[in-house]
Amino acid sequence: MKDNSQDKNRPEGPPEELPGGASQALSSALQKTFESLLQEPVPDKFEALIARIREEEARKAAGPGPAES
Repeated sequence: MKDNSQDKNRPEGPPEELPGGASQALSSALQKTFESLLQEPVPDKFEALIARIREEEARKAAGPGPAES
């Protein structure tokens, strides 16, 4: 019996164009969604994470501190 599981995972090739302006409508809807997401506030936990990362980068950019023993 032939195993067809590999055939299912293989890409079929480039997608076909969507009919009747559907591609443009989808593109426009995705763009609006993306723009609205950019307007959302950043959660506090991510603000804290970003602050920690920036502090660490600033320390690295400042160079080595006093030698530790």
